[in-house]
Amino acid sequence: MTEQTIILLVCLAVIAVPAILIYVSSRSQASALAAICEARRTLDQILAGTHNIEETLKQHRRVLNDAHKQIHAVSKGLEKPTP
Repeated sequence: MTEQTIILLVCLAVIAVPAILIYVSSRSQASALAAICEARRTLDQILAGTHNIEETLKQHRRVLNDAHKQIHAVSKGLEKPTP
């Protein structure tokens, strides 16, 4: 092998190694990005479920509060002595 051939092979290796490293890192970034997107979708679904639960709890709270007010008013009416 001549000196020029060795230099050419070394240059090729110097170019090929970073190209391979960039390719591998971009693939890992793509898979990491896909995992992040999937986690985001899952989190959005969980938050949507939580939002529905909170709305249901607010409705139940209103109904219970109204029922409490009516029961309390009737109880007070029953406690009053009739003159």
